[in-house]
Amino acid sequence: MSVDYVIVSKPDYITLTCPHCDEELEINFREIDFNTDYWDDGAWVTCPYCEQEIELGDYEYE
Repeated sequence: MSVDYVIVSKPDYITLTCPHCDEELEINFREIDFNTDYWDDGAWVTCPYCEQEIELGDYEYE
């Protein structure tokens, strides 16, 4: 007898382009400042190159 199962994935990092300095960024997921525990409520990161705050908008989950 076989059963269905769920593969649980854990986010590791995000990629984005800084809107202030145009650098391509890879940010560790633990470094994201989420407004709440729900990802759709918004979040912020700091660019390591120009040190500007970046507001995160829509996302794609791969």
